[in-house]
Amino acid sequence: MLPKLMHIRMFVAVYEEGSFTIAASREGLGQSGISAHVRQLETQLGVQLFARNRAVIPTPAGHAYYQQCVQLLRLHESAFNAVGHRAEPTGGTLRIGMIPTMTRSVFSRALRAFEAAYPNVSVHLTEGAGSVLATAVRHGMLDFAVTQRMSYEAGGGCGLVTSLFTRTPAFLVSSPESDLPHCEPVRLSDIKDLHLVLPIGRRPLLEQYLVDHKVHVEQRLNWFESMLGAMDLVRSSHWTAIISGLFIADDLRRRRFTLNPLADPILWDDMLLVEAARKPLSMAAQNFIELLREATEEINAIPIRIAHGEPLSGLSQSSAFNERPTP
Repeated sequence: MLPKLMHIRMFVAVYEEGSFTIAASREGLGQSGISAHVRQLETQLGVQLFARNRAVIPTPAGHAYYQQCVQLLRLHESAFNAVGHRAEPTGGTLRIGMIPTMTRSVFSRALRAFEAAYPNVSVHLTEGAGSVLATAVRHGMLDFAVTQRMSYEAGGGCGLVTSLFTRTPAFLVSSPESDLPHCEPVRLSDIKDLHLVLPIGRRPLLEQYLVDHKVHVEQRLNWFESMLGAMDLVRSSHWTAIISGLFIADDLRRRRFTLNPLADPILWDDMLLVEAARKPLSMAAQNFIELLREATEEINAIPIRIAHGEPLSGLSQSSAFNERPTP
């Protein structure tokens, strides 16, 4: 007898969560129920899929079986969408997760275009840290997320498919009274008495850049909350921060800060599209992602050109530069 699809779903949930308890919560079942499904599956297959000691660890057979099962679930969902009531979605809810870099600069433009194409689809936005959003995607709480490349990929990326969404250059952000020339590239190693705010989620990436390029930091301040609060500190003090070009794109033309792209070399911030491995994106989600890409490409063009050394005066006539909406 071939395994039932329900058994396979429960196995995939346990594999991805590494816990019968968490998998049961994700699937809306009791722990005993999900354990029974997995045991029945093991009996049908004649192999043990998990070693059950203090931790739930997949066996070699479990690893091999998961790779096939996750593709099976994705194909099954695609087949259902092709003939079911969601083949041409006219309503429903789209659940999106984004880091503040995207919500501050890109989301509103994409949302306006999406509402015109899908007036009956309700969009729910969750803003948060990349690792939290990725977990929500895996749990099925979000349809997709756009995050920065962070450490969750190494250990917590099971059950997720990630792809490069865009790359944006990083800028040093300092107060408007800074002695640095606005929008001109700078080498951090040339800056004396550097006081740097480090967002906790991106600290490994930034610290590695500082070490690789022998940058001396006089004082560090770890920041656990939204970078919007850190920006207020930077604007009125000697503290500086390293922020994605997309996040500060609108500030390039409004001198609330002194903004300088990092040079020799440019520090690129990778933005990732995160989706669940076991299910395909809906048509509405795909449409929203394409609108996000279009908005991102237009907004990101100016920070990229400045990072490559183009003077601000030569960009001020650009339609993309002048038409960027104020958050």
